[in-house]
Amino acid sequence: MSGKRPQSFRPGYRFDTTRLSRCGQFSVLCAVLFGPLLCPTAAPAQAADPIAALAPLLDTPYRDDGVDDPAGRHTLFADPAAAFPAPGYNCSGFVTTASRRLFGRPLPLDAAKRDRKGDSGPGCALGQDWDFGYDLILNITDGLPRRVLGPDGGGLDPAAVDAARFRGFPLHDAAGWATALAGLGPGEAALAALSKKKDGRLLYYHVGLVVRDGQGRIFFYHATPGRGAHRLELSSPAGLAALKKEFAEKTYGEKWILLVAAPLPH
Repeated sequence: MSGKRPQSFRPGYRFDTTRLSRCGQFSVLCAVLFGPLLCPTAAPAQAADPIAALAPLLDTPYRDDGVDDPAGRHTLFADPAAAFPAPGYNCSGFVTTASRRLFGRPLPLDAAKRDRKGDSGPGCALGQDWDFGYDLILNITDGLPRRVLGPDGGGLDPAAVDAARFRGFPLHDAAGWATALAGLGPGEAALAALSKKKDGRLLYYHVGLVVRDGQGRIFFYHATPGRGAHRLELSSPAGLAALKKEFAEKTYGEKWILLVAAPLPH
């Protein structure tokens, strides 16, 4: 999902699925059943080197609703029984899959997409799935000592804020970015939830990850329909400008970003 093509975060649709022939179904079934025996998968790189941990995911194609499950199967949030021979992620699927590598947590799909406050289901006043991105980044960091980054609310427990009112800082605010990035400590990563108002309805519609490398450079990782999984260097003026450009469209007003920092395992 990108700022240019807002789509529903939550399951309930399947855009990028491939109808298989009987032969294709058999091949996929064999891969699912016997692949781990024939080609054992190495454990993900540990977060002691977060850049190395995320490197295998870069350039993965975009797939609507695409995600890996805890066993490494390429599947869909909406249909965990679906299986694909190659990976593909939407923004939430990328962040969920990448966070397993960063934080060393299994992150079952039902737990990752849990509606934390029961306020975004069918018929809810603010609309179904309005806070999915907010829920996702809090579910991923549940139980970790986490805090909000940014000029307003810095240091707050993100679970204690009212996500309908506190949304972080404007995405195109240079001063806000400077404060937020300065607050990212050594051995931490940050999860990002972008929000906007569309036709008067608030939507947390896109998510990403912020990671620092060994040289102090800071990168924003996410997946979009146009580019798949990629990263931009936020510590570079050109990289920060590129991120702002990706979300430059303002038909529905300014976009905001909520950054939540959490410690990586040692």
